[in-house]
Amino acid sequence: MASQLSHPATPPARPSAALRWLRLGVVAFVLAMVGWRWDAQTGFTALIRFGDNFETTRLPAIRSLPLTSFAGAGYDGQFYAQLAVDPHFTAPEVQTALDNPAYRARRIGLSLLAHGLGCGSPWWTLQVYALLNTAAWLLFAWLCWREIGAGDLRGTLRWCAIVLGLGALDSVRLSLTDLPAALLILLAVRSARRTRSALAAGWLVLAGFARETAILALPGLWRGAVRSWSGRVRFLLSAAACVLPLAAWAFWLQSTLPGASAGAGNFLLPGQGLAGHGAECLAAFASGNFDSRYVWGLVGAAALGLQSVALLLRWRDPNPWVRTAIPFALLYWCLGPAVWHSYWTAARALLPLTLAYNLTLPDSGRGFWWRFGLGNACALHAIYRLLPDL
Repeated sequence: MASQLSHPATPPARPSAALRWLRLGVVAFVLAMVGWRWDAQTGFTALIRFGDNFETTRLPAIRSLPLTSFAGAGYDGQFYAQLAVDPHFTAPEVQTALDNPAYRARRIGLSLLAHGLGCGSPWWTLQVYALLNTAAWLLFAWLCWREIGAGDLRGTLRWCAIVLGLGALDSVRLSLTDLPAALLILLAVRSARRTRSALAAGWLVLAGFARETAILALPGLWRGAVRSWSGRVRFLLSAAACVLPLAAWAFWLQSTLPGASAGAGNFLLPGQGLAGHGAECLAAFASGNFDSRYVWGLVGAAALGLQSVALLLRWRDPNPWVRTAIPFALLYWCLGPAVWHSYWTAARALLPLTLAYNLTLPDSGRGFWWRFGLGNACALHAIYRLLPDL
């Protein structure tokens, strides 16, 4: 199958006024939903989702600050935000504030960026961290549009499916590392396609420091024929440049912070976690529980499964986005109960798969509409989850 990312001989058609307004409407909607979280006293800290359960163990530097706090445990962004305020993870007060110091510190990239931009102020650092995903989403949306390049309805819909997908929007809503990592993967693949191997490796290393599973995108850096010796050498050098710093960082953290879990329950044997997720959803239905966690859990699993199978069937395709997606397509089958327990966690972990699926989805042919609809079914839930709690 011909690559969907080959540069056309003639410039792409200019989108109609209606499609341009649709794109602007999507951007305006996301920015409005982020703006809705603003509070005159707590700023944008609602996006970080601090939990009351961890109130007594928070960093001393932020305990006196006005923060939006939620009942219960909150969410993971609160730990990365505190790491941004004080990235000295070996300090006792920082280790107390983090639920899993070694696991959180592995993904220190976004926290370090917020720490630098916050200029030493805990308050401003929290605000910067809360909005980094929004800034990443805007750049991600722009670059995705350039990748698709088509100004017609189908191209616009593929773009909407990416930027309004559950993986992207939930990362914005909860101030997580998934979307920034996917943005850096996007930059890495674009650089590799332009024969900028060193720059591509650099982007991917940064992606790995944002979220370690980003390193699975390594095949996207391969250029040319698989049997080319020069291509193999170039790829191996790029792979070493990407893997070695991340492996050394993870090993050092594990030895510096002994006893910390590396993410127990995230992975299982192929199909085991997925089967358990399906059984849990069906058991909930049998007991009369039709909560969105279970209804959309099955829909989302099916949608991600279609994306996985579609990319795996194209494993011979030299398209760099197909190569990027293959490891994530395999990862889908190996996710464990800690990920499937809330299927939106799986959608975030597989955001590069969703990105590649829609970038390479053929616009022509009769199968477009069902492939697009089924593969992106959980985007409706993503939009709903971004709406503010009224």
